[in-house]
Amino acid sequence: MPCVQHVVAGDACCLTMFFPHLADLAVDEVTDHGDYVLVAARTTGTAAACRGCGASSSRVHGHYRRLLHDLPAAGRPVLIALTVRRLACQNPACRVRTFAEPVPGLTQRHARRTMLLRRLLELIALALAGRAASRLLALLGVGVCRDTLIQLARALPDPEIGQVTVLGVDDFSKRRGHSYATLIIDMETRKPIDVLDDRQASTLTDWLREHPGVQVVCRDRAGAYSLGAKDGAPDAIQVADRWHLWDNLRE
Repeated sequence: MPCVQHVVAGDACCLTMFFPHLADLAVDEVTDHGDYVLVAARTTGTAAACRGCGASSSRVHGHYRRLLHDLPAAGRPVLIALTVRRLACQNPACRVRTFAEPVPGLTQRHARRTMLLRRLLELIALALAGRAASRLLALLGVGVCRDTLIQLARALPDPEIGQVTVLGVDDFSKRRGHSYATLIIDMETRKPIDVLDDRQASTLTDWLREHPGVQVVCRDRAGAYSLGAKDGAPDAIQVADRWHLWDNLRE
């Protein structure tokens, strides 16, 4: 197993250029294991805030090693063997006796992946969903099952809706012939921004009253949406979208 030592060029280290998220750590060695690359690193020993009370502490209680999956390099997985200190809280009133020092920007509590890798998984899961995303990630050197990708996508917070002036409203089938919902779209960005549980007029009315400022409602020709838009945004102009006009003409 060849060991690659990082080289300092001036004031810059080659590892900090290729792995900027490890800049605050002391990297001891990088080992090529054939199927994967192992980076051995450790924290630099500064004080950290207790997760229970927030008091600063530098009293070392012990050390332990975390194994983190990082972004792949050249199609091969990268593992970070991170040695972290366990610190003792010096506040006698705190319920937390010892705590592991956090590594901001690299990982989160109990996480087995770096924050960069998690963000990559979230973006690909949002774009491709579970099965296709899992196949693509395997080609990139990241092994993760589709269920994990779906869980990561569902754990993401809903984006803020903000101000919408041109609104698109249409229904879609959750179970064809039995259950329907309403999809709300920002027509200027052409991105869905919300989903309503049904396609009742009162539901759309409540949503529009909670999000004032809509000037144009682009909808299909269902009567419930017409009534909901009229009650929820009486000053908005209602227009029929082009697809439904052509579909009605075809019928």
